Amino acid sequence: MDVVETCEEETLCSGTPSTKRSLPSIEEEVVGFEKDAESIIKKMIQGTKELDVISIYGMPGHGKTTLARKVYNNPSIVNYFDVKAWCSVSQAYYRIKLLGEIFNQVTGYKSEIDDDVDIADKLQKTLKGRRYLIVLDDIWKVEAWEDLGLCFPKGEDGSRVMVTTRIEEVAKHLQHCSDPYSLRFLTLEESWELLQKKVFQGESCPPNLQGPGLKVAQHCKGLPLVIVLIAGIIGKMERQESLWLEVANDLSSHALDEQSMNVIQSSYDHLEDHLKPCLLYMGLFPEDFKIPVYDLLKLWMAEEFVLNVETENMEEAARVCLNDLLNR
Repeated sequence: MDVVETCEEETLCSGTPSTKRSLPSIEEEVVGFEKDAESIIKKMIQGTKELDVISIYGMPGHGKTTLARKVYNNPSIVNYFDVKAWCSVSQAYYRIKLLGEIFNQVTGYKSEIDDDVDIADKLQKTLKGRRYLIVLDDIWKVEAWEDLGLCFPKGEDGSRVMVTTRIEEVAKHLQHCSDPYSLRFLTLEESWELLQKKVFQGESCPPNLQGPGLKVAQHCKGLPLVIVLIAGIIGKMERQESLWLEVANDLSSHALDEQSMNVIQSSYDHLEDHLKPCLLYMGLFPEDFKIPVYDLLKLWMAEEFVLNVETENMEEAARVCLNDLLNR
């Protein structure tokens, strides 16, 4: 799920600049994965000239999408392919909508596709004879690939489809030329680096917190999502060794397969009370839905979620809540 600024929101902000705060950057901190990205980029550029599917698989919170995005935005990839498109598939998907998203990205077309248009045929004709890269993020079922893959023309142009999935069997079924890529866990050093970046925002870690911090990083078990969520928790705490050690001890009690869900629950529990309904409300939107900021703020205000925030301007109060959530 993404929260996006719309043209309408930008116009509204420009009218009252003194009371508006810009949204923080929500670009992901990428730590580690350099060699992983290099390996995948090599398959993209130096591999077979035939259409190839490159699958990245791993457990939830492992960093599959982060790695795929790192590859997708690499300058050598940007320059190598004629056209690129990225779409999130997820468990429940609408084939026509996804194909429409891909078509719009490769053509620059902005309007919605009419229902009577054979978008699969239009997309295939548009891609034919071009070196394309399509990313299908978060595929759950083989049927999804069989549903969408027919629209990607085969040829000798060096085109690629990159897929992320948490299910190894799906990755293996999609295999063409390249073997599926099993994503590794972050090392302790990488985990500690990511934790420091998230907690201290460029500042140095105080010497008294380095020991407890390393223990926290160690018990995140190499999962980037867990590290980011834990950073959001301890970043709001007083910088005391005893508090960080409590977090480390709590993390050590979780098994790997339940680590992410337990930390997500803990992250929610540590939210201020007025932020909890704001976050839960976002769960009403479909998975991977792009929520316009302007609409979200108005909906929060209509639900009276932001009345207890100390500011005279309700829209500013709603934006403060959104900033707080995005900074977690």
